[in-house]
Amino acid sequence: MPIHVRVESDGFEGVFYQGRDSDKKALIVMSGSNGGLSLTRKEAEFYRNNEISALALALFRTQDTPKELSRIPIEYVESAIRWLRGQGYEKIGVDGMSKGSEMALLAASMFSEISCVIARVPSYFVSEGIAGAGKSKRPSGTSCWSYQGRDIPYAPYQSRKFSMMKAFLREREVHIIDFNRDKEVRPDTIIPVDRIKGPILLISSKHDEIWPSYESACRIERELREKAFIYPVRHVALDYISHAVTAMDLPGIYKLIFRTERQHPKECRRDREILRGELLFWVNEVWK
Repeated sequence: MPIHVRVESDGFEGVFYQGRDSDKKALIVMSGSNGGLSLTRKEAEFYRNNEISALALALFRTQDTPKELSRIPIEYVESAIRWLRGQGYEKIGVDGMSKGSEMALLAASMFSEISCVIARVPSYFVSEGIAGAGKSKRPSGTSCWSYQGRDIPYAPYQSRKFSMMKAFLREREVHIIDFNRDKEVRPDTIIPVDRIKGPILLISSKHDEIWPSYESACRIERELREKAFIYPVRHVALDYISHAVTAMDLPGIYKLIFRTERQHPKECRRDREILRGELLFWVNEVWK
């Protein structure tokens, strides 16, 4: 049975899925700007179904977390680490997708207890948050993330409103990569990935419609190589899959949202098979 944990008692909200206990490993799983726990739980269940313990961590848009992607406390991850240690887990990893990858890389650069990172469709810098919903969705004027009550330095959007519907009608998909490329990335907004104390698996998509994850992953990989990073690093660039780099097969609605899922269903299924294999190999064989 999954274990539900709450902010009031444990400092974070999440659902824990227990795998085998023999290797004392557990992953903290985080999803993206969709918020909530629905997608995160499915990805955590994928690990549990493969005997790997996983904690689906809520970042926002749940009962006990902020309603918007703005100033999300990194303490959620810190508290989750503490809770997992209290359950007897000695090795703690993070697996973040989209905005969750930003949190995963950032938290791992801050907390040495994290000894494995999986960053799916990553960003190499911290971005401005997002406020509102639907037609009122807009940049928040704050960081996505905070620590000890202070904003983490962030790259602001140059455009101050999102014309998502216009882009959808033009591209026949959710297509906001131009908005996400148009940011002022200063040195203090770049995540110091060289401080991470463990192996890093980067998963990107060459068909990413949301932000340039392939370019970000290449930049992270290059920086780690130039700084003689001592832990294993692997970048898996998938050819057809959309920004939704889920281990699970996607519901049909995603074919409406993402053109590549609609036009290349067989290739996207094959990419997900590759993804599942890479995730399990990394956790079981590379993370020691």
